[in-house]
Amino acid sequence: LFVFTLGCSRKSVRLLTWKSSSQIWSELHEETFRRLGGAPRIVVLDNLKEGVLNPDVYEPGLNPLYRDVLAHYGVTAMPCRVRDPNRKGKVESGVHHAQRKLKGLRFESAEEAQAYLDRWETNWADTRIHGTTKRQVREMFEEEKPHLLPLPVEPFRYYRFGDRTVHLDGAVEVD
Repeated sequence: LFVFTLGCSRKSVRLLTWKSSSQIWSELHEETFRRLGGAPRIVVLDNLKEGVLNPDVYEPGLNPLYRDVLAHYGVTAMPCRVRDPNRKGKVESGVHHAQRKLKGLRFESAEEAQAYLDRWETNWADTRIHGTTKRQVREMFEEEKPHLLPLPVEPFRYYRFGDRTVHLDGAVEVD
């Protein structure tokens, strides 16, 4: 379960995924930006290896593909401090809510499960009065949405990166 929560409005995007890689992690962020209709200026990251290679607060080492996706959208990454759970609490509760909502349910396909989660997000999560802000999430998102960065015309063009072996005859080993 991938959960992305905006800091001000607490608007969340929850996406189901069965695999994890740097490309999938990047694609989930890109899909989130499309669903929100824009990109935030800063993303506070959990230190998952798909996004963060070195979780340093001042000089974070980001996964190259993920770093380039964020740059394409004009987003700056800020990894969480290691072993400091208070820095990412806005996302953690969103994960627990979705897990409780999906627990015990059966779906014929991943698409059906995602559709159910999207309906739940629209009909319940966005209409609730948030406990901290004491305001409706949807109302606050409407105020926050104009401050999101506009999406680029072209989506990000994905590439594969990695160490390659170049043999003496000039052949490059890829896979």
